[in-house]
Amino acid sequence: MQMADKVYGAYSKVFIQYEGSLQDLGSKIEKGLNIPEIRYENMEDEPYDLVGYYEVLGFEVELRSIHDSEKWPDYQYFLGVTTTDSFQEVFNDQMFDISLWMARYISLSCEVTTMAENLDKQTGQSFYFNKTTLKRESSIIEASQ
Repeated sequence: MQMADKVYGAYSKVFIQYEGSLQDLGSKIEKGLNIPEIRYENMEDEPYDLVGYYEVLGFEVELRSIHDSEKWPDYQYFLGVTTTDSFQEVFNDQMFDISLWMARYISLSCEVTTMAENLDKQTGQSFYFNKTTLKRESSIIEASQ
């Protein structure tokens, strides 16, 4: 079977450390990634929180706040990205996880601390600007239990 005969999709799950509001973070992401304006809607189900949505280059993106995350308490926001109309790829297990790349890219472009979970789901890789060394750095963090 040739790989060229298959179509693959991609997804990303990025946690973001940010003390401001969802809209302030959205503005920072719009500017840093040079994307169209994010639209905000309330979730259809409880807790009815505000969620930011946008579509760009074949990706559907959701930006939302995280309430009292026991696993990753230092991260207040979540950015989920999925290729548009990837139903068949999801069903056929043909989705690439680009979370680590996306976390690093968002950290560099938007100047925020980000984190992507590792495959074990108990550790993550954090990307941030070290104010002491004045360099972009990365570290492995463990989930809170």
